Order: sequence, then C-alpha cells, then structure tokens
Amino acid sequence: MNSLQANKRVFGYDLLKALAMFLVVFYHFEMLDFSFEEGEYYLPNLNKIVQLITAAGVPLFFMVNGALTVHRKTTFEKVIIKAAKLVFIAIFWAFVLQWGLGGYLFGDQNPISLHSLVGSYWFLSSLAMVYVINYLLEMSPKWLRYILISAIFIMTFLNNFIWDIILYFNPEQTLPSWGQTGLFTLYGVVYTRIGAYLKNIKLNIFVCIFIFLVGLALNVFKTIVMTNYDNAIFDGVNASFPTLGALFLSIGLFCMLRDVKDNFWSSQVIKTVGINSIGVYIFHFTLIGITRKFIYKGIFHVDDLPLVLVFISVLVITIVCAYISAGIMRTPLKVLLKL
Repeated sequence: MNSLQANKRVFGYDLLKALAMFLVVFYHFEMLDFSFEEGEYYLPNLNKIVQLITAAGVPLFFMVNGALTVHRKTTFEKVIIKAAKLVFIAIFWAFVLQWGLGGYLFGDQNPISLHSLVGSYWFLSSLAMVYVINYLLEMSPKWLRYILISAIFIMTFLNNFIWDIILYFNPEQTLPSWGQTGLFTLYGVVYTRIGAYLKNIKLNIFVCIFIFLVGLALNVFKTIVMTNYDNAIFDGVNASFPTLGALFLSIGLFCMLRDVKDNFWSSQVIKTVGINSIGVYIFHFTLIGITRKFIYKGIFHVDDLPLVLVFISVLVITIVCAYISAGIMRTPLKVLLKL
C-alpha cells in the first residue's frame, strides 16, 4: 500500500490506517485500571469500554487492505513474492528490535526461534497468508468463493457469538476449544472481503454511528460474559477480532471515515501516519517500552495512568513512529518497510 503514488492516494484510506495504528498502539500501551476484582461480578468501567474500541484497529487495516488489493489484477508469482517479503520484514525487525534492542534496553531477551520471531509481528505473517488466500479465492469459481468465505464467517464470527449467548445464560457450561476461535487468523479474509465490498457503498452518517455503537455494545457484552466466566479480565481486543462486535465497530468506522476529504489542519500528519502505517506497527512496541520503563516508571503503577495521559502518550508515540518510518523511507533501508 505504500507504493501508491501520492496523487493516486485516497485520503480516507490514509485516515483509516492512521486511526487503525492509533488504536493498535493504544491497546498495547496498557497502563489503565479496569477495576477488576477477582470473585466479583464484573461490569466494564469507562477505561475498559474505551479500550474495547481498539478492537477495530487490526480489522480496519485488513479492510483498507482489502479495499485496495482484493480485486486488483496480479499474478500468483507476485503474490508469493509479496507474502514472502512480509514474512521477511517481520523476522528482520523482530530480530533487530524485539530480540536485539529490546533485550539490551529492557533485559527481557527470550530464547530466539523462528516461531518467536514470526510471532512478534504476527499481523504481517497473517497479512501474507490473507494475500495468498484472497488470490486463490479470486481464481476460484464464484460459488466456491462464497461457500468458503461463508464457512469462515460461520465458524468464527457467528460461532463465537453463539457461545457468548450460551455462556451468558449458562455460565456453568464448559466452553469447548473451538468455542472461541479465529481459525488461525483466517478471519482476516472476511475483513478484507468486506472492505472490498464496502469501498463502493455509501451509508448515512447516522447509520454508521448506529453500527459502531452496536459493535461497541456487543464487545461490552462479550467482555462481561467472558470475564465472569473465566474470573479473569477478558482481553476484549486481540481476542475480539473474530467477533461480531469488532466487525460492526470496524464497518461503522470504515463507512464513516472512508470519504473524508483532505481539508483540515492535521491532514498532513494523518497522511504521514497512514502512508507509514507499517512502520508505526513495527516501531511502536519499542517506543512503548521506552515510555513505560524510562518515563513513567516510578511515577505511575502499571495500571493506573489517567486515560487522558494515555491518549496523549499514544498519540505522540504513533506520530513519532510514523516520522521515524518516513525518515527511513528516504534511505536504502526503505526496502525493509515498503510493501
């Protein structure tokens, strides 16, 4: 996506990618008190409800990617090369930042393995898989394509919601291993296909807001169900990607912001973050670690930073990461950030 020429870019997509990265950084920043007490019936506080919105971060990026690439004419060779490049980028930066620099700065260097390197930036390897699957789907008969996409949707989004309902009314029920699943991030295929479909669909702003609020309500419901079922605070973000809550949140935001025009004072910053969204994803872990260890350590406990201060910190980290990436893109190292 970084290869699009500036004069061909759609500002709404850059805005959505910038928002997606802000939400991802917000989620990983943590340092919020969710008022969870073990053994007590849990209802999400404001901090948790705000955090649940970040469940739209990764799905939004999938959707924008789908809108830009799903129906683009290409070859299997090009798709494989692009997928391999994504995996290589993930491994390279995981080795440099997560294992190398991270071990030096934070002293938490874990045994190195291919699995840990790929897993550090799991989204990039998942995106590689989605590229290949979408190409194969485009080459398949339409009837088979619909069956396969519908099967993924039913086995992830719909299945997970059904089990939320079952556990709400019968919390003593044992949740099977397949009761909450993303099918190894195959849900990303659904998000990319929805993004490709919605790029030409215009919805009234109030309809978009309604869809967003329905998604937030569903995510709150899931958090209540799963937290009280496990007697442990439910993640509500990564674990919510293959859920109807995250799906509705993402659809609402996608349709709300896709057609926003480039006509306000912060548009250049937004463009920079959107264009360098992969760089933000790669570098934000390191900047979060530095902020938590060297700036806030000794001032705040791990989970009691004020929400406003978290918001400001995340905004700064997102922008700084984008401009670091933009600087690297002007050097030969750009091949390690450019998709």
